[in-house]
Amino acid sequence: MIGIKSYLRHLSRNKMYTGVTVLGFALSLTFVLILGIYIQNELSIDDFHENKDRIYRLENETVDFSPPIATDLADTYPEIEDYTRVYNASGRISNSGGQKIKFDYLGVDPGFFNMFSFPLIQGNSNQALQTEDQIVLSRDKAVQIFGSVTGAMGQNIFIEGDNKFTVTGVMENFPDNTHFTRQDALVNLGAFKKIYAFENIMEEYGWCSLSIYLMAKPNTDLPAKAPEILDNFKKNFWLYQEGWAKSVVMTPLPQLYFSNKIGNGTKSNSKTMILVLSGIVFIILLLAIGNYINLTIAQATFRGKEVAMKKLLGGSKGQLVRQLVVESFVLCLSAFFIAYLLAFMLEPVINAMLDTKLEIHQALTGTNVLIAFALLVSIAFIAGIVPAIKIARFKPIQVVKGELRTRSRGIYTKVFITFQYTVAIALLASSWIILKQTNYLRDKDLGFDKDNIVQMEYLGETKQKETIKDELLKIPGVNDVSITWQSPLSGGSNQTFESNGKSVSFQEFAVDSSFYDVFNIEIAPTDAAYAPNGVVLNKAALKELGMMSNPVSYQMGDQEIPVLGVVKDFNFKQLRDNVGPLMIRQQNPGQFADNVFMKLDGKRAINTIRQIKSTYSNIIGNVEFDVRFVDEAISQWYEKEERTGKIIGYFTVLAVMISSMGILAMATFYMQQRKKEIGVRKVNGATIGRVMALLNKDFIKWVMLAFIIAVPVSWYAMHRWLQSFAYKTTMDWWIFVFAGVLTSLMALLTVSWQSYKAASTNPVQSLRDE
Repeated sequence: MIGIKSYLRHLSRNKMYTGVTVLGFALSLTFVLILGIYIQNELSIDDFHENKDRIYRLENETVDFSPPIATDLADTYPEIEDYTRVYNASGRISNSGGQKIKFDYLGVDPGFFNMFSFPLIQGNSNQALQTEDQIVLSRDKAVQIFGSVTGAMGQNIFIEGDNKFTVTGVMENFPDNTHFTRQDALVNLGAFKKIYAFENIMEEYGWCSLSIYLMAKPNTDLPAKAPEILDNFKKNFWLYQEGWAKSVVMTPLPQLYFSNKIGNGTKSNSKTMILVLSGIVFIILLLAIGNYINLTIAQATFRGKEVAMKKLLGGSKGQLVRQLVVESFVLCLSAFFIAYLLAFMLEPVINAMLDTKLEIHQALTGTNVLIAFALLVSIAFIAGIVPAIKIARFKPIQVVKGELRTRSRGIYTKVFITFQYTVAIALLASSWIILKQTNYLRDKDLGFDKDNIVQMEYLGETKQKETIKDELLKIPGVNDVSITWQSPLSGGSNQTFESNGKSVSFQEFAVDSSFYDVFNIEIAPTDAAYAPNGVVLNKAALKELGMMSNPVSYQMGDQEIPVLGVVKDFNFKQLRDNVGPLMIRQQNPGQFADNVFMKLDGKRAINTIRQIKSTYSNIIGNVEFDVRFVDEAISQWYEKEERTGKIIGYFTVLAVMISSMGILAMATFYMQQRKKEIGVRKVNGATIGRVMALLNKDFIKWVMLAFIIAVPVSWYAMHRWLQSFAYKTTMDWWIFVFAGVLTSLMALLTVSWQSYKAASTNPVQSLRDE
């Protein structure tokens, strides 16, 4: 207890040391705490499913299969206990006479609830989706439509107007810790026969648009059947026969969240991002521990008398080591409580930054508290044992002779300063390049206009196309209107066919003539005569077909398709991919449409959009819909990259702050140790500037070494990251130079503050003190 009191007095007398160590530790532990909970949550995705170790998703180069594949596999392989196909859709749902509201839903097989542990609040999971006219609502959607969970059971509900379903269950909202996205409802997959008016959808091998999950029987090895399944697919499944798929993989459920293959109704995260965040947590913790070790050893030169007295009074090395480790624990415990409070305050910021929903109070389980305590004890021990062993070696006679300060000049760990600033420079350069790439993707010319264009879902009947278009064109500020099926925002619908003995895969739009004016896409006409089934191709399609620049037609199966025009390649997917083949059909009067695009004049846009909503509502009735700008929708494609850059940027600031606090305190003690030398130099005529240059040189040279190490490390990391993009920015040399100069300036300013104070001190006072 006496030792703790003397330590607290020591902390109160050395406010800079106390502030740097406690605040540095607290800031570091704040982010360690928050990111630790985040990483723990991410690594536990889908961990709550009872059958998680027996569930696999069938995959090839993608995750897209046709409906009958699941039943074929279940009939062939006795190792399969159950299966579910998953197809995600969105649309409008309503009760009798109610508003048609937006909702997202999954088409699944009855085995879904047998495989996955999503609980039902109302209804029987074994009977809820047995027929094609049954629906299970989420808790939130049931309350929104019917006012209560119990009030929804047995009620009739309508999807897309007149497709009637009976509510046979209400499930809890999908939790955040599953790879499935939040859904408003589940229906029997067979319901799409009437929703899509596609009677043979369940038997159609050509419709490869859903995901298949298989559950193995206990004590069987279903993944071992993958080679046999692949051989069977190569013989009987067109997707493999024509070379579009070449592999069969069964990915276990716990691995799906970190897969780079996005399935129906699923979300994912980058395992690399989790590893990067884990690495950043470790580095920040290492910086804080390193600061503490260095500062404690440096501070020991000013606790020399205390150490000497205890040794002279019979204190052993073991007692001193225990005291210093206990002191480290007291400091770490104080920092942890501060960090805990800061974590609560920063929780909303971190949730927005990571696009997650952390709730720190819910993470305070018994297990996590024990882990946190064990981590705290470990950190305190590591941070305390190194300086404790070093300080315990001091000999009392050195203190009496005044030799301790001289010897301690070599204690300052230059390697650690180099490491700190290597991290800061590398993080700063990397975050700059990531944000530069994000801005490049957002600003790149996509080959079509995206400014002042708004989009709505087409919600009218097929026969209302012309009426809707004419009414919208009457609105002041609306320059043009186009009604389409698919678009540059959706990426088109895949169409695989045979042309002159070669299997080709195109994306497909169906547009009206106004589409080209709205998006300012120029068509180069061909010599082909007009035909209702004529199409427009992009240059990538011509290349894929091996055709000249002025084609008249091409073979599509057993049909001859006229080519009415050719457009330059424009991007209709995220810029991770190159432009692929595209055919643009004509939007015929009786054809399905799903988009309305409007070109605005850019003046009084808010008022124009208000009139658009009013006009559209009057036509389609009581239906919920949104209006969004095309450029904003495209910007959202790159939110993940922007978020990554910001995360690294925030941690760069934290790393620089910790490094600056450490170098500030170390510079202070370094200057105090050289007071006699500074006094002698000034007596001999040295100017303040020369003394400052001498003192700063010892610090800045290690920062420059950090720059030399950080540049190749960050360049290599960013070069690898940029390889995932088909279109990428340049890694200009000035980014690395700027990162190095900025970090060096911060270090120089930090050190110069202390060196100026030391250099401007009266030499008489310095020599008298010595």
